[in-house]
Amino acid sequence: DCILASNTSSIPITSMAPHVARPARFAGLHFFSPVWLMQLVEVIRGEHTSQETIDNLLNFTNLIRKRPIVCRDNPGFVVNAMLFPNLINALQYVEEGNPIEKVDNAMTRFGMPVGPIKLTDEVGIDVPYKIFVGMGIRQETLRNVVESGRLGLKKSGKGFFLKDGRVDPGVLPLIAKRPPRERSEEEIQTGILTAMVRMGKEILDRKIVDDIRMIDVGMIWGLGFPPDKGGPMKWADLTGLSHKLFGRNFY
Repeated sequence: DCILASNTSSIPITSMAPHVARPARFAGLHFFSPVWLMQLVEVIRGEHTSQETIDNLLNFTNLIRKRPIVCRDNPGFVVNAMLFPNLINALQYVEEGNPIEKVDNAMTRFGMPVGPIKLTDEVGIDVPYKIFVGMGIRQETLRNVVESGRLGLKKSGKGFFLKDGRVDPGVLPLIAKRPPRERSEEEIQTGILTAMVRMGKEILDRKIVDDIRMIDVGMIWGLGFPPDKGGPMKWADLTGLSHKLFGRNFY
């Protein structure tokens, strides 16, 4: 009669459910790194997960003083699904010859606690790489870095950065090359955030969440999106991006 829950960041809950005795009592319970600091927990409802199981997991997250959002099964669930286009665009800009520091600094100046490349190094470079492979997404730079044994400074002692915070010169030859294109800070911010908002629209259209606020709350509590901007979907409304992209506001 116990509940089994997986902390996976990418394996579909529904694909694992047939391997447990009671799929109705199986769900996702996805914490965010660093767990001691990040408040969010994603409670993921697989196709066979019962409402009783979801309710019990919500009670559990309350007991351990975390803040939950509920979503349906989806590659990357909510927050990582929003993060994937963020990272893909950031790596594209780096591959075009824009320095890693410039790309990361553009997003920290927007209000993010760390830049996308630094975040990848922190969580383990092999994690997004394996997720992309599972989704059929080719990302040459991540592949080169992982295959060289650089899994992140904390994970293997080598990654994109050195201990003093500078970019490791040894990683630069591993960056895949695209036709050079210099990007302004505003271009970097707009490109990454637009990709994020487009993914949020897809999550809504596919009914992965029942309430748009789950996306914004998830991004603030799980990724550190600047709360004064209201979350990416609210920010898109406030800046006119929602209307520009989709002809209407989300809220």
